[in-house]
Amino acid sequence: MGTAAAVPASRLRGRSPELRSVHDLLESTVTGHGAVLLVEGPPGIGKSRLLSAAEGATHRGFGVAHLDELPRATVPEPLFAGLEMASPAGLQHGGSSDRGDVLAYIGELAVHAAKRAARGPTLITVDDAQCAETTTLEALRTLPVWLAGYPVGWIIARRTGVPDPAVAWLFNELENLGAARTVLGSLSDDAVAQIVTDRLGARPDGDLLAQANLAGGNPQLVGALLEGLHDEGGVAIASGRARLLSGRPSAQVHEVIHDWVARLSPAARHILDLAASLDREFAVEDLAGLLGWAAEDVRRPLDELVAADLISVAGEDVLAFRHDLVRQWVAGHVPAALRRALHGQVTRRRRPHRVRRGWLSLTETERTVAGLVASGLTNREVADRIFLSPHTVSFHLRKVYRKLGIGSRVELTRLSIENERHR
Repeated sequence: MGTAAAVPASRLRGRSPELRSVHDLLESTVTGHGAVLLVEGPPGIGKSRLLSAAEGATHRGFGVAHLDELPRATVPEPLFAGLEMASPAGLQHGGSSDRGDVLAYIGELAVHAAKRAARGPTLITVDDAQCAETTTLEALRTLPVWLAGYPVGWIIARRTGVPDPAVAWLFNELENLGAARTVLGSLSDDAVAQIVTDRLGARPDGDLLAQANLAGGNPQLVGALLEGLHDEGGVAIASGRARLLSGRPSAQVHEVIHDWVARLSPAARHILDLAASLDREFAVEDLAGLLGWAAEDVRRPLDELVAADLISVAGEDVLAFRHDLVRQWVAGHVPAALRRALHGQVTRRRRPHRVRRGWLSLTETERTVAGLVASGLTNREVADRIFLSPHTVSFHLRKVYRKLGIGSRVELTRLSIENERHR
């Protein structure tokens, strides 16, 4: 009987809970019980690396089969590489095959998987399940149930942010049957710092960490940023320290973002362009007003952007860009004159209640800083008044500008007067 090794955490920074889920699945498989782990997350978040770590954690005697490189023009030959099965005969791509032929083929798959499991525990991994064709989906729905009494473990991963009702149904169905489910989210700042240190072999300075954090905790985007800095001489390494020399996004970063955006529906791409012309945080009603749509009509493409991890929820009917690098890239593809016109249009249409609601979103310190700045004090004078450093005052003032959707002290003074009048 094979054994399962601990999944090496050093290969996947910031993924301890997910690695424990993988280890639990392998342990269950070793003891002779079938188990399923469902993995989902946006592009570049590390799903494929988690599957690779799982395959690498198996010892001798532990069989591994996989289904990847989806989609394919025909049914894969064989469907799961590693089950020692001949090519399927008589099956057509998509839904054109006779259901009897499909079930007969899946039955053969079950027999081969059972034979393999009789020699030792078996792990079957499936990447990019959102691209699977009909026969594959039928197999993924059926085989884990048929083989539940065998030492066969399944890890099935799918990318969120794309319309895939069939795969969404499959995941819900398997979860209802007892599958574990994990959603890969953004990495913490500490995990990003560890990745930077691993990749560069040196501890990053504050500016380099700040640049890496623009990736919003997405491992693929962090990796592209570091690769670009290295290739273009944007970082200097000396005495075990890595120092940022250039903060300009590289071609590698642009390629990753272009790939993400290209996968969106036309409506979601249009919404993304409009949002990038506003502020980092923006309201649903602003987008609806620009488009002339009802707010509920804007929500479906916004939900797609949230699922793709390009946009995050910042408050009630308020959203924000998850990655500043993405916002910069998208805004760079919108003509400057159009960006200014859109921003001005939103500013003109904002109602007094929006001003009041924005003001209420400020913290007590932010309101104090905003009020003193609006009264005409300089940052240094505000700092002396409330016993903070000028740097800290500037930090709070930038947050005030972002929350209120403004960019100058003149606008802040005007909004302060309006807020007082309406209060």
